[in-house]
Amino acid sequence: MLPLHKSAITPIVGKSEKLMTEISRQHRPEAFQQRMQKLGASPQLTRIDPAGTVKLALSEFSPFEGEYASAPYLMLHMCTRHIGRIRRFGDGQELEGVLRPGTVGLALPNTTGEGYWEKMQMLGIAVDLEAFNRENEQSFHVDDFAASASALHNDPLITAVMTAMWRDAEVNGLSSAFFDHGLNLVLNRLSEYNKKPESKKASRPLTGVRLTRVLDLIEERISTNVTLLELAQVAEQDKSSFSRSFRQRMGYAPYEYFTFRRMERAKQLLHLGQSVTEVAFTVGYLNPSKFSAAFRRVLGFTPSEWKLSLPLN
Repeated sequence: MLPLHKSAITPIVGKSEKLMTEISRQHRPEAFQQRMQKLGASPQLTRIDPAGTVKLALSEFSPFEGEYASAPYLMLHMCTRHIGRIRRFGDGQELEGVLRPGTVGLALPNTTGEGYWEKMQMLGIAVDLEAFNRENEQSFHVDDFAASASALHNDPLITAVMTAMWRDAEVNGLSSAFFDHGLNLVLNRLSEYNKKPESKKASRPLTGVRLTRVLDLIEERISTNVTLLELAQVAEQDKSSFSRSFRQRMGYAPYEYFTFRRMERAKQLLHLGQSVTEVAFTVGYLNPSKFSAAFRRVLGFTPSEWKLSLPLN
């Protein structure tokens, strides 16, 4: 069983609604389409998940030469029509080659560069890695994709999965378990590209005051979010060392434990009679279906099933 930590049910008046409004404003489809148009793209299909964690677009790109604008997302792209050359260089990324249907490339978040591409139709998937890690209990880091960002990938598995994700998104949007599983698979595959074995480093044990500070911060942020960097800073460690030492101490990765604590809070709120949607927002999920999936993954049943199992007063 996971180690428990003290918690209290803190009323949050209006916080979920304000957060939802702000994120909806930042991630509205119109803003995404405007950004695509600045790149010379004509979107034919756009999908954005409610939290803005993942965005998908199928677009026709006009020939381009100049500066690649920085974006806060890991950008995956797969050629779906035409054959042409592409080049990107700058911020540690050197990429040049031929795109043909099925070829996959990526650009790292918050990096700029210069280059060109020829007329192309591409499927693009933008991923907020920090938010994706929280929602899916993963621990991807930008550095994991440095090697794969300087190569074009003609990998039948990645091509097949991204094609299936595209078709699924057309019908179901970006909230299906199938899409989430596919994206996890693609990211894992790309993060392992040309990866060199790492020597195991001994991590300083996470105990005493430093562990208490980490657990306290997790409890404070259950209704919003917490980043791996923030937790590592509280523990006075770098992110990799913190992840190892937290797992050694608690038996679970940081985001796995964070999700567990969210679900424990959710159970308390459901017991008090709140609806599944209200509870989802209160414990930091803007998409109730994502919350229900996480609840089932951690506890083995859906929130609605758990409510039905409660004894009548």
